[in-house]
Amino acid sequence: MNRKPNILAAFLVLAFALLLTACGAGGDRVERFAEANPGNGTNIAIPGYEKLDFVAGKTAQTVNFKNPPENACTFVLTLTLEDGETLWTGKALSPGEAFTRIKLSRALDAGEYPATLHYACYTIEDNQPLNGAEIELTLEVK
Repeated sequence: MNRKPNILAAFLVLAFALLLTACGAGGDRVERFAEANPGNGTNIAIPGYEKLDFVAGKTAQTVNFKNPPENACTFVLTLTLEDGETLWTGKALSPGEAFTRIKLSRALDAGEYPATLHYACYTIEDNQPLNGAEIELTLEVK
């Protein structure tokens, strides 16, 4: 007879744990947006951004940093301010994946910040460095 409350309690604990996992702890979130369709590896498609909209006073930010599915390499992205302060570095991003949420090293006050998004590119097979890119952009923090 006492099993029903125990089962209900176990169910509630499990549901709460799943909810916390689904919401994340404010860390980076990577989502697959397309199946990888690697090209011949001679060209690397680098998405460009002129501006990123961030929320003031928060470390968790919504982004859409993609590695196009036709790339035959992984990306490691780093977001830095003009003065060289690193706000965020992501893990290796495979073709067809995107960061949709990142956690900055610190919250920013409202304002505009000149920044750079650095792309370090690596071969998928043996993680050898390839050409990279730096995209200069503005962080618009509201």
